[in-house]
Amino acid sequence: MRHHTSLTKSFPYTSIPLAAAALLTGFLHAAPTPARKAEAFVHSIGVGVHMGYDNKGGAYTDFPMIKTRLQELGIHHYRDGFEKPKIKQHVKDFHNELGRAGIRGTFISGGGLTAAECIASAALVADSIEAFEGQNEILNIYTKWDDAKRDAARNYQMDLFKAVNAHPRWKNTPVLGPTCVGPAAYKALGDLSAHMDFGNFHPYPLGPAPAVEKSGYFPELKAANDVSTGKKLFATETGYTTGTSDDGNQRVSPAAAAKYAPRLFLENFNRGVLCTFWYELCDQGTDGSQESSFGLITKNHGYKPQGTAIKNLIGLLKEATFNPTSRVWESPKFTPGSLDYTLTGNMENIHSTLLQKSDGKFYLCLWQEVSSYNIDNSVEADIENPEIPVVIKFASPVSSAVAFRPTGGTTGTTLEIAANQINLGIPDEVVIIEITPTTKP
Repeated sequence: MRHHTSLTKSFPYTSIPLAAAALLTGFLHAAPTPARKAEAFVHSIGVGVHMGYDNKGGAYTDFPMIKTRLQELGIHHYRDGFEKPKIKQHVKDFHNELGRAGIRGTFISGGGLTAAECIASAALVADSIEAFEGQNEILNIYTKWDDAKRDAARNYQMDLFKAVNAHPRWKNTPVLGPTCVGPAAYKALGDLSAHMDFGNFHPYPLGPAPAVEKSGYFPELKAANDVSTGKKLFATETGYTTGTSDDGNQRVSPAAAAKYAPRLFLENFNRGVLCTFWYELCDQGTDGSQESSFGLITKNHGYKPQGTAIKNLIGLLKEATFNPTSRVWESPKFTPGSLDYTLTGNMENIHSTLLQKSDGKFYLCLWQEVSSYNIDNSVEADIENPEIPVVIKFASPVSSAVAFRPTGGTTGTTLEIAANQINLGIPDEVVIIEITPTTKP
């Protein structure tokens, strides 16, 4: 069995380099394609929370329901912040309860706390904490900064990295870099790769599809790499708002968010991002403001379409089980194989990810990477993209192929296989083809 308890300075699942990852998307496959572990993808999914908001009568008041929803979603990682002057007792207890259930926390430093105070706070949530994160959006292109603020931000990250590595309990716990808002802010901050284990960024698409040219994703990715030269990346915030007000963020419809959410996680995974945290678990309000409407679930804890899509996505691909005695996630140990197949058709916007479980079944995720919502304020509307017909041809016989759409549930549709090939329409949402080889690789 493969055991993993939490993040380590050497992340428990290998990742492909960013340059190689780009080759997996949108191209004809003409040779055996190596799969990656399905559980590795599941392990790359996290979500942001605000447990400290529990005293405001808000979405995070009901701790048992928060735990239930996290377990239903199948998410193993969450992100929160250290509180000043210290984490409240009942919030501390809940963090530790989550950790003992196999749901571990990445904790944001700063927020008025020194690096030493963050280290002290970590002891309060010792059963949960799996990573220290540098300061959140410390330089922001929408606000002013000067050299003193920049230097303070750099010094803080150096102090945090040094303090964690000098601490006997936390020295093997990873430290993520700080985040900024906007490429110019990252450029001003400068390279801090010597003072972090992993880089960090907030690749909000800002309304467009996750990986289309006009998305906010790519400028942030390049800028974050400049600050964390040579380090693999975490994305500790990203997502879409479904708010109805005009208050600054670029909203999309719930239907579009449901299509985009699985695509966003898969696009990040394809590009070698080790862990991606959706912002956030719960809507913070019911007023329709865009800032309060990023959740996978509502303020009252009902599932939004994007939450349902992520729950189904994970449900279809997960394999690990939690051992409450040893407090580790266990999954069968195996080496993923390769699937020899080709995709033909109009492949210009077709992206893909190939995964495999320990029973030998492959999971080919396919989608159109196009916009599903028109974000022009004068004509906001869902875009009805026609399916693109493709042919999947296998070099060796397969015994069955079943198609699943996470936005619609976890019940599959058996596909007809004729002459070792499948004819299929690819939508602008993720479709997962479960492929059972005639002979296990």
